[in-house]
Amino acid sequence: MSPSFLTAPLLLAGTLVAAPAMASSCADLSQLDLFGVEISNAEAQPAQTLPPDPMSAMTGSSPRPVEVGAHCLVEGKIDDREGVNGRYGIRFQMRLPDQWNGRFLFQGGGGMDGFIAPAIGSIPSTGSTATPALSRGYAVVSMDGGHNGQGGDFAEDQQARLDLAYVAIGKVTDTAKVLIQARYEKAPEHSFFMGCSNGGREAMMAAQRFPTEFDGIVAGNPGFHLSRASLTQAWDVQTLMSVAPNGDLSQALTQSDLDSVSSEILAQCDAKDGLEDGIVAGQCDFDPEALRGKLADNKLDALLTVMNGPKGKNGEALYSDWPWDPGINSAGWRAWKLGSEQRPAMNLSIGPASLTKLFMTPPQESIPEPLDFDALARNVSSVGGYFDADEVFLSTFAHQGGKLVIFQGLADPVFSANDIARWYTEASAITPDTARLFMVPGMTHCGGGNATFENFDPLTLLENWKETGEAPQMMPARAPSMPEREMPLCAYPTYAEYQGGEVNNASSFACVEP
Repeated sequence: MSPSFLTAPLLLAGTLVAAPAMASSCADLSQLDLFGVEISNAEAQPAQTLPPDPMSAMTGSSPRPVEVGAHCLVEGKIDDREGVNGRYGIRFQMRLPDQWNGRFLFQGGGGMDGFIAPAIGSIPSTGSTATPALSRGYAVVSMDGGHNGQGGDFAEDQQARLDLAYVAIGKVTDTAKVLIQARYEKAPEHSFFMGCSNGGREAMMAAQRFPTEFDGIVAGNPGFHLSRASLTQAWDVQTLMSVAPNGDLSQALTQSDLDSVSSEILAQCDAKDGLEDGIVAGQCDFDPEALRGKLADNKLDALLTVMNGPKGKNGEALYSDWPWDPGINSAGWRAWKLGSEQRPAMNLSIGPASLTKLFMTPPQESIPEPLDFDALARNVSSVGGYFDADEVFLSTFAHQGGKLVIFQGLADPVFSANDIARWYTEASAITPDTARLFMVPGMTHCGGGNATFENFDPLTLLENWKETGEAPQMMPARAPSMPEREMPLCAYPTYAEYQGGEVNNASSFACVEP
C-alpha cells in the first residue's frame, strides 16, 4: 500500500473501509484498502470528447457526444461472490474531475440494469441538450445494479434481487464517497441522484431508503410502482391481442387508428390551455365515446380496457388508469404497447422476463395460464414490497433539507402519469416543501413523443432550489421539433396557460390552477 494512505477503519452505511488520506495521483486510488471492494482500474484521463452513451435507450440519457475535462476514471466491483447460478457483484464506474465543484452525483440505470453506462451524468431525457453533470464539475458514479447482462436469470439469486432493488445503491454510495474523500481530501458538499425509468425508481429509492445520504434527487418517468406496472404489461398484451389480426400485436391498433385517437383528443382538449398548437398542457376531461364510428367497436373497447388499467375480478384497480394525451400516436407509445413489423412490442420483449423472473416468487419460465390477475397481483406483492419505491413518508430526507424534482411524460406508455400524481399528492401532504412534479405534455418514456417539450434541465432546477431555498414553480423547456419555441413546464397540479403575445416566448404563458 502507498504510504500516502492511512489505515484507520471507517464504517459507513454498508461498507467497512480503511479511511484514506489524500491520494497523490489518480493511480493511487487503485491501492485503496476497502473491505469487499476490488478496484480494477484507476487511470488519469485527459480532456476529451466522450462518445454518445451506448445505453441511452435504456437510461434516457441524451445520445450525444460529451465534452469533458481532465478527470480520474475508476472502475471496480463490490462484493464479488459465487451466486446461485453464476458470478455476481456490483460493478461500478466513477469519474472524478480535476476541476471538482464539490458535488457528487449518482447516475441511475435503466431496464433491469445489468450494464454500466458511462458515468457522465447526462440529463435523462433523450431530447435534452443541458450540460451533463461531469462537464459541470461533479464527481459521477454509475453501476450495473449487482448483475451482468440484461436478461432476467439473475433473479434466481436472492441477493441479486435485493441488490437491484436497493442494496447496491447504498454500497456504491459508500464506495463513491470514500473515493471522493481520498481524491479531494474532503466530503462532497452536496450529494445528488439522477435517473429515468428504473433509474428514476432508484432515484426515489435513494430518498426513501437512504434519506441521510442524498440531499437532492431528480427522478424522471420513475418506475416507482414497477411490480404492478410489470403486471400491467401482461394485461395490455392480453387485451390488445384479442383484437390483433392473425395474432399480429402491432396491428391491433393501426397507425391510422392511433392518429384518429390523437386527433379526437386534440379536438376536445387542445384549446383548453388557451392555444391550439397540438399540445394539451391543461386538464383534459376526454370523452372516448366520441371515437365510436371512428374506431371499430372492438378496437375502442380494447383501448378503453388498456387505458382504464388492469382490474381484478371484483373490479378493483391493480395498477392505475392512464391520461389521454395526443402523444398516443407517437412511435414511443407504439414501441411499448404494440411494436412494429420490425421490432416486437417492449411489453413482449421486456415485460415477460420482468414479471416472471424478477417479481414472481419463485421465478417462473412463463406466465401461468390461464391468466389470473388477482393471483398475479398477490404473487408480485412480496417482491414489490421491497422493490417498489412507493413509500410516501420522507420526514428524515425533508428534515435534512432534501429536495426531489420529478418529471413525467403524460404519454408515457409504461408508467402512468396518473400513478405518480397520486403518489406525489399523498407524499406532499406529509412533507409539502420537499418535492415538485413536472408533467411533460406529449412526452412518452424518458423523452420522445409529439411536439414534446423534452429539452429541459431539472439538474439546474435542483441546484437553484438548493442554493436559494425557493421551490421552483416552473421549468423552462423547449421542443426539439420547434427549436424557436419555449414554454414552461409547471409544477403539478398547475399547467401552462397561454396569456397572449408571442407564442414562442415562455413569458407568454402563466402557470395556473386547473
